Amino acid sequence: MDLSTTAKEYRADGLVATIKGKASNYKKLTYTVGGQTKKVAVDGGHFAISVPVSTNDQNVRIKAVNGNKTETKLVKVKRVQALQDYLTFAQSYNYTLLSLGQPTDQLQLISKDGISTHKKNDGSKWYYNVQDNQLMGIATKLSYKDLKSKTGQKNFATNLMIVSKLLGADGKQVLKDFAKQTKNASKNSTKTSMSQITSKGVNFNINLTTKEFYLYITKY
Repeated sequence: MDLSTTAKEYRADGLVATIKGKASNYKKLTYTVGGQTKKVAVDGGHFAISVPVSTNDQNVRIKAVNGNKTETKLVKVKRVQALQDYLTFAQSYNYTLLSLGQPTDQLQLISKDGISTHKKNDGSKWYYNVQDNQLMGIATKLSYKDLKSKTGQKNFATNLMIVSKLLGADGKQVLKDFAKQTKNASKNSTKTSMSQITSKGVNFNINLTTKEFYLYITKY
């Protein structure tokens, strides 16, 4: 059996840390983190495990088994700073949406650990990583088609302004920087990411694919 990882410590990229490695000649491959064990998907001998980041360091045990032989690798996912207490954020968010006449777009006040999806009435999907009642990060994705439409632009701008403001960032400045960067990105189609936008300690990172872009909001 052969089991290896690309590093001993992994840091956040977006809402997760991605542990990469190689495995061969095994019958069963699993990883355990926070007392939960899951199967590892392997493609051509390579694997990538996504672990949602938290305010604590996390130990991840990867285990390969073949008959009575066992091989394990232990790696660490580094702790990061939370954006805000989740309940505080969710209550403020729901109050804001209520005042805008959008009562059906409310967030749940209690969230399980992990990444949950919040689908809004405008069709957009927002992803929240919550660990131990702390809001670790927020992400969303948008197609270029949506971004080119007036409605899509307006919805995205409104959503981004609300979230930025609740996290203590300067929403107007973030939108200005964002507009400038997307304009430049459309001219340079080979770019896969944009420069990080930071406002009052909150970071906004954008990754580009051929059809859509992903926005990650974090404090790390």
